[in-house]
Amino acid sequence: MNKPSPVKKVLSYIGMGIALVGLLAIFVSQLSAGKIHSDQPYETVSAKVLEGLDGNLYPQVSTASVPRYLQLDPASFTSFGYWRNNDTMSARELCLVQFDNPEAAKSFEQAVNARITSQHDIYSGYAPEQTAQMEDALVDVEDNYALYYVGDDPAGREAIFKAALKGEQ
Repeated sequence: MNKPSPVKKVLSYIGMGIALVGLLAIFVSQLSAGKIHSDQPYETVSAKVLEGLDGNLYPQVSTASVPRYLQLDPASFTSFGYWRNNDTMSARELCLVQFDNPEAAKSFEQAVNARITSQHDIYSGYAPEQTAQMEDALVDVEDNYALYYVGDDPAGREAIFKAALKGEQ
């Protein structure tokens, strides 16, 4: 019976070590790319997210009206807020939710994506500015919060949202 040479043993250990380091690097990168879990109160996050928005363009909608627009049940979320422009020629709207289970996150994402498609179809052909806003709509689902936003500077609003979740000023 032939025994592997000591050099082959060392090379095989080096190979296994490199493989383990590679797997560890992949694991760590996945952790750092994870979703934000926030311990910030909903009131704090919503105040930051709404900061700088014109209240006339984003009046709050009663929770009783939400199913009409988003086909969501606000009671299935820990906290829920919806702001929508009353002008039917405006696509502007914002929905911020806090949840404690993945099913709520999934239903939120499905509902707002359906809303985006529906609104885009409605505005296309006669309201190019509103159509463009729908194409740029923000849907950001984190670990226990989610934001849907249609309006000016969605990337800026997303940065504000993420900073609020982290408790940053």
